[in-house]
Amino acid sequence: MVKGDFWFVFDDLIECANNVQTEQGISPVMFVSNAVLFPGCLIPIRIFESRYQMMLKDVLSGNRTFILSFHSEDLTQPMTGSLGLIRSCVDQSDGTSILMLEGLKRVLLHQKISDRPYPSWKYKTYHNNDDYETIDEALVENLRNQILQLNKRVGSDFELYCSTENVDEITSTCDRLIDMTIHSLSFKKIFYDCLSAKRKIKQTLDIIGSINRGPGTI
Repeated sequence: MVKGDFWFVFDDLIECANNVQTEQGISPVMFVSNAVLFPGCLIPIRIFESRYQMMLKDVLSGNRTFILSFHSEDLTQPMTGSLGLIRSCVDQSDGTSILMLEGLKRVLLHQKISDRPYPSWKYKTYHNNDDYETIDEALVENLRNQILQLNKRVGSDFELYCSTENVDEITSTCDRLIDMTIHSLSFKKIFYDCLSAKRKIKQTLDIIGSINRGPGTI
């Protein structure tokens, strides 16, 4: 990480490969209420609390990953979050840092590790309830066609395509579309925590329909 207002950009994913592939592990967690990080998406994060500044120093010297959760830290029940990779980082003159964080996968936090100066939790990968065989093929085909039409209507900056017969890839496409088109934070939180791929596809189709009907309908 470079001092001064200069971005330091990380290009490779080598250090975080094990984090992405493993089903469970232990990770630092940053709790925020005003941001939702979908897998496959990028968001800027400002680090200013002393505990998270310590966390940042540690993760930058390691695998550059931590979990971002929009839930309030609660020791009595599991919470969701996204394991994120720091893609770029800059130190500000006021002692804060600004990161660009990329969502890698959705996880479930289930046990706090209490001997850390910042929040750290045991996590496991958070999977959809549906598999591809249980989803109506016509529903998936409709989603693909609607996204293709939306790409043509919006232009090359949109660039979404749902091409694989894999439920995680399909829901990831839905997540990215919601992230790009919806401003409601409460809707994003509900959509993020939804485990039904079928419900996500149907809601995404509704959003595409709203876009096609014009401004002010979403």
